[in-house]
Amino acid sequence: MNYYKAFDAGSSIYLVAFMIDYIIELFSINSSGIKTTALGLKIITNMNEHSLNINFSLTWGILISYLVFILFFMSAFHFFKKIKTR
Repeated sequence: MNYYKAFDAGSSIYLVAFMIDYIIELFSINSSGIKTTALGLKIITNMNEHSLNINFSLTWGILISYLVFILFFMSAFHFFKKIKTR
């Protein structure tokens, strides 16, 4: 596997983790307010007796967590590739 495929796999794993985090937080909302998920998605909820409004916004936490995850994933890939070639 080359580095491009490793980057693609790491991004796909992050996307799955992001979606799981998003779904868990979205279905745990019980009242109006602002929640930020573990990976940095900001969910703003406004509930009243007639409607439910949900707004999503991205934070810098998403970018930082993605970069840290990719850095960790690519470092682990490089380490295991180096061990394999010995």
